[in-house]
Amino acid sequence: RLVTVRNWLGGQPWFDTVEYRLVPPEGTLMHWSRYLDAAIGGLIVLFATFLPMESAEFLAVSVWPTFLVIALVCVIGFGTKRLFGPLAACGAMLFVLIWPFTSRFYFRPGQIDHHNVQVLMTIIMTLAVIWPRAHVRAGILAGFATSVALAVGLETLPYMLALGLLMFVRATFGLAPGADRRLVAYCTTLFVSAFLLWIGQTPTARLSFPVCDQLGLPVMQLVAIASAACLVPIVFGIRQKMLRLLVSVAIILAGCGLAWGSLSACLGGPYGSLPLDVQEIIRGSILEAKPAIAFAQSNTLQLIKMAVPVLAALIISFALWAGLPKATPAQVQTSDIVGQLLILNAVGLIAVFFQVRLLSTSAGAAPLLAGFALATLLGAYLKSRAPDDAAKLIGATVLILTPFVIETLARPLLPQLSQTSTTQDRNCRSADEIATLAVIDPSVVLSPTNLGPAILLETEHSVLSGPYHRNPAAFANGKIPFQLPEDRMQAYVRDIGAKHLVICRGSFYGEGYASELAKGVASSWLRPIQIEAVNVMLFEVLAAEPS
Repeated sequence: RLVTVRNWLGGQPWFDTVEYRLVPPEGTLMHWSRYLDAAIGGLIVLFATFLPMESAEFLAVSVWPTFLVIALVCVIGFGTKRLFGPLAACGAMLFVLIWPFTSRFYFRPGQIDHHNVQVLMTIIMTLAVIWPRAHVRAGILAGFATSVALAVGLETLPYMLALGLLMFVRATFGLAPGADRRLVAYCTTLFVSAFLLWIGQTPTARLSFPVCDQLGLPVMQLVAIASAACLVPIVFGIRQKMLRLLVSVAIILAGCGLAWGSLSACLGGPYGSLPLDVQEIIRGSILEAKPAIAFAQSNTLQLIKMAVPVLAALIISFALWAGLPKATPAQVQTSDIVGQLLILNAVGLIAVFFQVRLLSTSAGAAPLLAGFALATLLGAYLKSRAPDDAAKLIGATVLILTPFVIETLARPLLPQLSQTSTTQDRNCRSADEIATLAVIDPSVVLSPTNLGPAILLETEHSVLSGPYHRNPAAFANGKIPFQLPEDRMQAYVRDIGAKHLVICRGSFYGEGYASELAKGVASSWLRPIQIEAVNVMLFEVLAAEPS
């Protein structure tokens, strides 16, 4: 992200999102949003008016996620207070400050990718959808938040579909007063704002491209189809529930049929158009993109800390919801809100079986359910002072707010996994380590995948590998050659035009020759270059001898 921000501040056009130093000379088209580049770049420019550029960058990448986490806590706190009261708000804010997705992963200083913005938008759109009053304003807010989330990334698309379906069902079957007005406001705002955001960051020449990993033509077609299916029955005054449902379904089927040419290209997911071997590399190397079952095989404790609080909030809230009284309108309203949150929270838990990072979509509902559950149990205990109510409160607090306790209890019960590979050269990615590569003139460098962005950021070199894009060569180059025997690795490295090779000392790259190089084995076609790094190893790729 910071590399793309620097490029833009350095004069690269707004609509030109190619990273020319990633697989040069053509470069790699990045799918990250220019809107976030503008926000972060704006902070850098502001701070650079009274600080050196390096300090301005450092301050900007610290301030941006800090601002987002303050907004996150405020939205959760005030929103939960209005819905369930101050005790629930305290529980919800505690959940946000402890749960890994909203504390360690996405909102720490330096985390400037798009996931923190998506989490904030997810919470805003959730509150707007379940808000029991101000239906038009709530619909407008939900529609705008959804469009912003779409503009910066598509990871939360399943959750957005669930939100839209929830509003559609409630409006179609008359399950809540004002549901029609909320749905009209939502669909209209979503379509208009998504369209404007789409054309605002996409060059005219690429508007017709069927891209599947960003806000592009297929997503806009889905938005248009869904908006038409929601609005047409309302505009034409269709009141009969089943007829209204049939009309909406017919519009969806007809719209999907007309747009099938571009929609079908995305059925395989964002990487469906890439070669199968590259897809396997992505699934195997991007840890957060793995399904929960595969993720748990080597990260069981991590999954426990991420999933147990969400699952506990769901189960405990469901048990409490089943026993809620419904004698007054206020009690009926509370039951309705909790019921919607239970549905939405389940979406994240289901999605985790496809990609573990999709558990972040539970951020919209899990904190509110956690606050509701803890406040309800605390209220019951304060009223009765009974030991069983105290036990329920303590148990819920442990499960929801202290996942490290569950981790500690579970650790001795889990098998100790043998270390078969390194965590993508973590010891070599520090700024000090990578900066030592500047000892040579700007070159074309081959490195393992996750070292590529660090080299782009800290040096003037070009790289042949890196993650988070749609260039199959950059994915393949960061994995395949490091698992080959020496003769095949030599041919591969020379074939892709690498002038230098970077690996991490002591790392394990599988059974390939790169693991031998990392141990210090000498090579006839690579010349070691002495640098002041502890872990980074730099080699010059020697020209092939004439045959």
